[in-house]
Amino acid sequence: MSCRRARRLPEPPMSDERIFEEQLLRLLKAVHPLDRVPRAGYLLRGVCEPESVAAHLFGVSLLTLAFLEHYPGRWDPVRALTMALAHDLAESQLMDIPMPVADALLGRAKSEAEHALLEELLGGLFPRWIAACREFDAAETPEARLVRGLDKAQMMARVWCYERERRGYLEEFWTNPANFRDYGTPEVRSLFDAILSAAGKKRPDEKPSSGDVLQP
Repeated sequence: MSCRRARRLPEPPMSDERIFEEQLLRLLKAVHPLDRVPRAGYLLRGVCEPESVAAHLFGVSLLTLAFLEHYPGRWDPVRALTMALAHDLAESQLMDIPMPVADALLGRAKSEAEHALLEELLGGLFPRWIAACREFDAAETPEARLVRGLDKAQMMARVWCYERERRGYLEEFWTNPANFRDYGTPEVRSLFDAILSAAGKKRPDEKPSSGDVLQP
């Protein structure tokens, strides 16, 4: 009597829920390093153990949530919070690249690399997040201008905190008008005024912005 090998039955197709869970786990694994990626611009200016990219995203998201609560109906909350939470996710793979001087070519290359990484990280899972990040970069909608402005406000509030702790050499942040760009959002401009007042600083002379932001 011959022995016949049992035929292996095909695996049942994964449910939509299971596919979602697998993709979500891959995403969590990919962004896991964000709390260990330092904001490099602070390191370059003598701040030891500066905030991480994850901490920056939390700070921008917190400011965005506060503005949405204080000014109800002013901006679309889902789009604004998506931009605030997702705009730097690609730095989990690309790391934080400081942009201390104006360099349009380098800036475009960095943006293209970030978009490619976002497509890889999120393309099959959250395409709306990718669209939100492109909206953030374009800075053409009220929501994008809000979050772009709060991104800078969070940076300057962090600089103020570091100076109170006597950490680093950060005066150049206060003298660059690009670091106070409010993207035409009066509420963000008012927040910059509050930060400047708390720090005992004056707003630098404003010049046409060309992207020359002292970005950590």
